[in-house]
Amino acid sequence: MRMIVDYIKCDTSGICVKTCPEIFRFQEGSKKAIALFDRIPAVLEKKAVEAAKSCPSNAIFTIME
Repeated sequence: MRMIVDYIKCDTSGICVKTCPEIFRFQEGSKKAIALFDRIPAVLEKKAVEAAKSCPSNAIFTIME
């Protein structure tokens, strides 16, 4: 599974970073979120999906592979 953050939609609320800091961080010099991994480790998939669903601007997309 992969997580993609739409930087245009990201409203910098930081809910993803608070919910799943193992996967999401703030981009350096910005409050926009980034995903730390190209592929999400299986042990973190459930938590990453929870963070994506919590995004108030719907800026995080899940891609199942």
